Amino acid sequence: MYLQNSEYKMISNLGLSSDHVVLKAQHSETQNVYAIKIEKKPGIGQVETEVQILQQLFGIEGIPKLIQYGKTKDFKNYLIIPLLNCSLQDLGKTSLLSQNSILAIGLTVIRTIKQVHNKGILHLDIKPQNIMISQRQIIDSVEQILIPGNVQLIDFGLSQNLGNQKFLKETFIGSIRFASRQSHKKEQLGYKDDLESLLYVLAYLRKKKLPWQQTQQKAFQLMDIRRIGIIKDQVYETSMLSQQFPPQFYQFQLYIDSLTPSQMPDYNYIEELFKQMLQLNQPSITPSFPKPTPCFSKYKELEDQEYIKLSESVSSLDGDARAIIISDLIKAYTTIGIKSLKDIHF
Repeated sequence: MYLQNSEYKMISNLGLSSDHVVLKAQHSETQNVYAIKIEKKPGIGQVETEVQILQQLFGIEGIPKLIQYGKTKDFKNYLIIPLLNCSLQDLGKTSLLSQNSILAIGLTVIRTIKQVHNKGILHLDIKPQNIMISQRQIIDSVEQILIPGNVQLIDFGLSQNLGNQKFLKETFIGSIRFASRQSHKKEQLGYKDDLESLLYVLAYLRKKKLPWQQTQQKAFQLMDIRRIGIIKDQVYETSMLSQQFPPQFYQFQLYIDSLTPSQMPDYNYIEELFKQMLQLNQPSITPSFPKPTPCFSKYKELEDQEYIKLSESVSSLDGDARAIIISDLIKAYTTIGIKSLKDIHF
């Protein structure tokens, strides 16, 4: 159906990416408030892809309901979903999340991912910006976090079916900070890659940084995909990402590494690990950690300096080296003067 200018009043912007804009809007009759995603140019593809994926995932707890979709009068695809409160990225800027809150968020997202994967669908862009919390006040209650629907996984614009072999092998997919190691190598992606991205998200929430993340975003963006991938490979061989978590988190990390791209994860096993971690670290479960390797010692020393300094790597890049980021942080922009859809210009 076509989106009529008079149907919705534009309230504010929610975000902007390379191919679409997200607006907060109020329905003129019901007064209900929604999020409207509109592509910048007709036929870019990600909004249309997301509509198809959301239709397949209809009824799954933790996935936003597709309220309406179609085209604007100038043939741009749009979709409308309920307005959600805040993302983990927003929450992390203003709140210090406890270990149990982070683990409860992880368990809730894992339960949602399980249902998505059972449909043969890969999300491929799991990051803090794409995990939403229904209300800020629930974040201090594990019981509230675990209620179905209170944590939602959004933005399926990059999602693909597992059978899309060509697309999933030839393109870097995801955000460079949270993408899996396989994505950096442009190799076959599978269910395990969503779990690896989630592991990075949880480690990021706990530590407020990742070993391949610089404090200066500009310098970080200069790193090419291959070099960041090498750092991820080296770090993953250690227990660095699992520090500040109970031992079961490292078991989760090792289990992800043991999976093949097409192998469906044992979600009962993964859920049990997270349940154990949320039960005050039962002393009877004490898996052994490997002795620090030279690689681990090297990166542990760097971590103690609060972040890995990649300036030498940046300066060594040749003129043609650049990062190709399909999905990056949503940037803010102004909506001054926007009152309805007819006022939007790109």
